[in-house]
Amino acid sequence: MLLELISSGSTADMYSAAIVVLSTALVYYFIIYPLYFHPLSDVPGPLICKLTRYWILFKSWNEERNRYVQALHEKYGTIVRIGPDQVDINDVAYLKDIYVGNFDKTGFYAQFVNYDSHCTFSTTDKGTHKESRKVSHKFYSKTNICSPTIMPRIERVIHDTLEVLHEKVNQPVNAFVLFCDMAMDAVSAFSFGNNYDSLLVDPFGKGERVVTDFGLQSSTGFWVTEMPQWYDWVVSKPVSKASQRCYDWIERQFNTAYDQLGKSISDGVESLLTVYFDFDFSNNKPIQKSKLFDKRRTKSEFFDHIAAGHVTTATTMSYFFYEMASKLEIQNRLREELLDVLNHGIPISSEDPEPISYSAVDDEAKLPFIHACMYENFRIHAGIPGQEPRLVPSKGLIFRGSGKVPVVKLPGGTVVTMQPWSLHRVHSTFPDPEKYDPQRWMDADKAQLKTMKGHLMHFGSGARMCIGQHLATAEIKMSMANIMCRYRVELVDDFDYEKDGAMMDIYTTVPRSEKMMLRFIPLKSL
Repeated sequence: MLLELISSGSTADMYSAAIVVLSTALVYYFIIYPLYFHPLSDVPGPLICKLTRYWILFKSWNEERNRYVQALHEKYGTIVRIGPDQVDINDVAYLKDIYVGNFDKTGFYAQFVNYDSHCTFSTTDKGTHKESRKVSHKFYSKTNICSPTIMPRIERVIHDTLEVLHEKVNQPVNAFVLFCDMAMDAVSAFSFGNNYDSLLVDPFGKGERVVTDFGLQSSTGFWVTEMPQWYDWVVSKPVSKASQRCYDWIERQFNTAYDQLGKSISDGVESLLTVYFDFDFSNNKPIQKSKLFDKRRTKSEFFDHIAAGHVTTATTMSYFFYEMASKLEIQNRLREELLDVLNHGIPISSEDPEPISYSAVDDEAKLPFIHACMYENFRIHAGIPGQEPRLVPSKGLIFRGSGKVPVVKLPGGTVVTMQPWSLHRVHSTFPDPEKYDPQRWMDADKAQLKTMKGHLMHFGSGARMCIGQHLATAEIKMSMANIMCRYRVELVDDFDYEKDGAMMDIYTTVPRSEKMMLRFIPLKSL
């Protein structure tokens, strides 16, 4: 028929022939090929995901991606096709291939720029990333975090947090804001030395305003990472102004620390800034240490560390104390262990803000239950539960098969993701995965414990793991132990924990209302 139309020679027939050819090509390219002939055609998944990438983007925009992908794994198995050229894998065996093997990052990360400059997190090129991370890697090491230079700053922040709680005894406290203030102070002191703008000085005034601005700034995450071309069209002026206030706030601290660099070095005050810059006393000016890190890129690095480092820690702490308040038997058991080991079974007065040392609370052998509670909290309430996309290299990746899926070669250029939300809920490793059950960590034998810890991805995995994990862990352990040795934590009657306290289904999660209302009752008053 097509040949007859062409041979007839009339213009109308030629147009008809062109429409037939074009329609056939479009049907083949957009429907037949992705369903039946694409290299990923054997990977199971919803029909709509095989045909368009916009369905999974819609799920991200609608803040339901993590749970949606989890439901797909429960239906289809350990690998699911979530886009024409995209799969999600929920099998710990592939962490080594994808993240330890350091597959290239996708453009998802390239949008995390600040002050018009990339930072380590946004750097997709492996060589540049390695060079960038190497500059500050040692300063973020556990050895340095525990050093006499850095640990007193963390202790001071814990001290200030305990003072705030003492001022708010028996009152409802927005724990999310408080722990945002705490974590922001810790990362800022680490970054700027003595030249940081403390939020714990005014935690629910200035501190809450800064936290709110950062929350508004991060609310644009979908448009920044997935649809950056639409950013200027969809982001409101109030959000843009809040974002600018965040940039201005960090830049002011950076400039003050930069201007005071000579004095800081003379006084022996080490900070992250002194990792990137030295000081030429003869010419009275800072000297760039690394060719890669000029002043602008260093500012971008600091913004990234402070923005990411405060909200993830605050979310972790908010849900830890929520779990304690809603499960008093676990809370009492945890406190008994802490007090027996750390203070001869005697509660510490809320009027005493001097913190228990990190070395005391970091001993997992002596304090197994609080560590079990912490691991279980990381599992259920990971600060970053969302996708970590990577590009399959040109040689491809062999999916080695599972009960429901045969062996499949993922071709180069395929976007492959794994998400902590799902990896932390593998039923064979974590039975009844939605239950907060620290006892599972206590009952596990050595082999089981290794498997369980191997599934935890709350700090990422491989060469691009969270560089601040040791700083964050120190903040988390010290605040958990010091608060629980002084207070009983209770829920607040008029706060809707299921609605307003629910974890948002986004890449970096927070409580939906950015509130976690709790009451801290001094043990000495009980």
